[in-house]
Amino acid sequence: MELSAREALITLNLIPGLGSVRIRSLLEHFGSADMVLAAPQNLLAQVPRIGSTLAAAIADWRHCTHVEAELDCAAKAGVRITTLLEDDYPDVLRRMSDPPVVLYSRGTWQQDDARRAVSVVGTRIASPYGIGCARSFSRDLADAGSCIISGLARGIDTAAHLGALDAGGRTIAILGGGLASIFPPENMALADRIADGHGALVSEFPMNMTPSRNSFPQRNRVVAAWSCATLVVEAAGRSGALHTAGLAADMGKSVFAVPGAVTTNSSLGCHRLIRDGAILCTCAADLISDMGWEPDHQLQIPLFSEHAMAAQNDPVLSAIAAGYTTLDALCSALGTSAAELTPRLMRLQIERRIIPAPGGAFELCPPSGKH
Repeated sequence: MELSAREALITLNLIPGLGSVRIRSLLEHFGSADMVLAAPQNLLAQVPRIGSTLAAAIADWRHCTHVEAELDCAAKAGVRITTLLEDDYPDVLRRMSDPPVVLYSRGTWQQDDARRAVSVVGTRIASPYGIGCARSFSRDLADAGSCIISGLARGIDTAAHLGALDAGGRTIAILGGGLASIFPPENMALADRIADGHGALVSEFPMNMTPSRNSFPQRNRVVAAWSCATLVVEAAGRSGALHTAGLAADMGKSVFAVPGAVTTNSSLGCHRLIRDGAILCTCAADLISDMGWEPDHQLQIPLFSEHAMAAQNDPVLSAIAAGYTTLDALCSALGTSAAELTPRLMRLQIERRIIPAPGGAFELCPPSGKH
């Protein structure tokens, strides 16, 4: 069976255990994918990081891969396959040190998606506060012209995609498994909404590959690379979101983190990022301002943004001064939710403009406590 250069590259990607880094090494050593597939096992084993086991699998590609079946499966699912050899491969990924050699996509990604793309990531076991922040931040970012990148996972990822859809914006879901079956299965309807004119589902993995512990870290590097900035909304001390943030920082991308309650485990990761140099973010306007972006249209700065905090007639301070001192009372007086108000209260405490009081209340700092 004679394969085209494109089919040979797809075939290499079907061989379990290779991955983009090893495939690139093979291509550099032999010159092309079809030459790799034609190489004898002993020569394959001499390539760095290949070894005898992988060399045997590559040499046996006719029996362990079925490229025609893969192409047929993709076509029936409405999935487009783009290889690194093609001109319309995403420019932002081509600049990676280890770009995926094959991309599967359903829906439509655009080169311009990367212009102001923001990856919004966080824990799968998200609190109502985290879900509310992820959805509202993503909605406002999408409304200001950003494409939201996330991983379609439960929790923060799901809220991020929904926020982009709320704004009628664009969002790209980078999956940790093949596109033949969506994971988690409860997000199938969300995946269909994204692919139906609002962005794309994208994977570097073969159509029927199930997600694994190793595939998610691979996915994270694509999430980080496709974005100008990464926003971590809620993450525990050990989290895949922190891995994505670390990759983004290594790539020279800006990293933002949303603060949470100091008493909850799901805030540990964000607070660690902030302590280590990530930019504290309390609203979409913070991120847009720090990135130096002009909104595609006039962006309404949220009532509780950093800019509003600087005003003398700050509504939160005015409400506390008027006797609305608890979270519930403030939400009622200001007409906002606890998820939206909590990070603003934390910012006021950081700025030493309010302090906690007994009974879960807040009170104004005396004038000497102000900066």
